Amino acid sequence: METSRFTLPLLLVSLSFFLSLSAQMTGDFKCSGSTSTCMSLVGYSSKNATTLRNIQTLFAVKNLRSILGANNLPLDTAPDRRVNPNQVVRIPIHCSCSNGTGVSNRDIEYTIKKDDTLYLVATEVFGGLVTYQKIADMNKIPDPSKIDVGQKFWIPLPCSCDKLKDEDVVHYAHVVKEGSSLGEIAAQFGTDNTTLAQLNGISSNTQLLANYPLNVPLKACSSSVRNDSLDAPLLLSNNSYAFTANTCIKCSCDASKNWTLSCEPSSQVKPSNSTWATCPPSRCEGAEGLFLGNTTTTSTSSSCGPRTCAYAGYSKQTIFTVLTPTCPDSASPGSGNYASTFSPRFNFVMVLIQCALLCLYLL
Repeated sequence: METSRFTLPLLLVSLSFFLSLSAQMTGDFKCSGSTSTCMSLVGYSSKNATTLRNIQTLFAVKNLRSILGANNLPLDTAPDRRVNPNQVVRIPIHCSCSNGTGVSNRDIEYTIKKDDTLYLVATEVFGGLVTYQKIADMNKIPDPSKIDVGQKFWIPLPCSCDKLKDEDVVHYAHVVKEGSSLGEIAAQFGTDNTTLAQLNGISSNTQLLANYPLNVPLKACSSSVRNDSLDAPLLLSNNSYAFTANTCIKCSCDASKNWTLSCEPSSQVKPSNSTWATCPPSRCEGAEGLFLGNTTTTSTSSSCGPRTCAYAGYSKQTIFTVLTPTCPDSASPGSGNYASTFSPRFNFVMVLIQCALLCLYLL
């Protein structure tokens, strides 16, 4: 009798534990910042052939170039370019943190059509990026089976703005394919099994559920963008680009360039802000004649070597720039590499002294 009295509670606790682990992977992405906002990515694929224009409309992306940049496609790619069935397209979304969870903003809506169900909308229309339960909860739908044609619902896609080990990352919602493993996914996106498992609240491949979103952290290029800039934080993953500062600046991330954000004035797009008739000048402060994206030549007056005019953000009237790397004001013993404070002559004298002492010891 004693055994049976404790068996049922233990089973319920165990079941609740495993369900909670699955829920973390299949529903919410953790986002600890109470007021954090950022740009995240989702990987979308349709079972039927579609076009970039249709995808842009479905996800309410304001400019097609945002999708082109996220997928590193040429800027002149046609909106009607075909997207094959099951082909994954990365979509940039605005993410907001609330109550420890990240969700996309309310721009992404869907209007119910004939024969639609919330399950079909979640799995077919939005490719498994969101669960029908999440749509029902966030839209306060009391009975998910009772929806009407013409109703509009907010589609709360999973996302996050959290740093990973104190480093900025781009959180990517990857829909798990059947038969996948943590190792395969980690290798595909340049991370490791442990990071993936911990980030998603799972511990093994048995908890990796097919056709549900997995939070994958993509390394972001480091940048000099100021915290008070209107586009902060500007996070780009490898092989992607984006327009910023009212489309006056184009920034790109290329791992071959030491994971450093590379920005330059945009010559292909006019300012999108009506208050800017033309793009403001992007001359670098502290370097006469040096403009954004330019690099100085090595000079004997600087111990830093070449320095680059980097993009540092923008305000309503100004584009900010900064010279990188930042050089120390003076080569004092209290800064920089201590070994550099000793002259070659001093090193030579020290070698002679050591040789003399060795000879005395041998004698």
